[in-house]
Amino acid sequence: MSDLDSKYIARCIELSAESMDKGDAPFGSLVVMDGEIISESSNNAAQKVSDHAEVIALHRAHEKVGHSNLKGATLYSNCEPCPMCAFMTREYKISRVVYALPSPFMGGHSKWNIMEDDELQHFPPFFGEVPDVIGGLMEAEAKAVFQRSGLWMFGKNSRNELKQRLRSRD
Repeated sequence: MSDLDSKYIARCIELSAESMDKGDAPFGSLVVMDGEIISESSNNAAQKVSDHAEVIALHRAHEKVGHSNLKGATLYSNCEPCPMCAFMTREYKISRVVYALPSPFMGGHSKWNIMEDDELQHFPPFFGEVPDVIGGLMEAEAKAVFQRSGLWMFGKNSRNELKQRLRSRD
């Protein structure tokens, strides 16, 4: 991890707050290639269910570079990409993924491990190599935005929170 990783995750957290301010879920993502942000997006799933911040950022990166091979690029997100976004990341051949909040109930890395599934790379030209994945960077800062939204099921302690919620129902 580097100071640049923190800078880019901070931008994702800003985008997630902007997303929430416009009435959507608090997600933000960007794609960086050669030290330059080539695309960024907040969430738009309230308007179109598949418009997750990562998907939009990946599509915009594709439009900017003119092809779908984003090998060498890093996808940043304030939250662990879901399975749909994880598959898109692998199909765009992203080399590195950095996220803040884990998503133990819906994560494409921690729950379904699409990010590090080495069998996918044996299906070229569809999927890229296994990306380097770093999770938990600036988790507390990202969690603060989620707490404003009422979404509790993200972060390292979300399973404990579920257990507490279930106990309080009894």
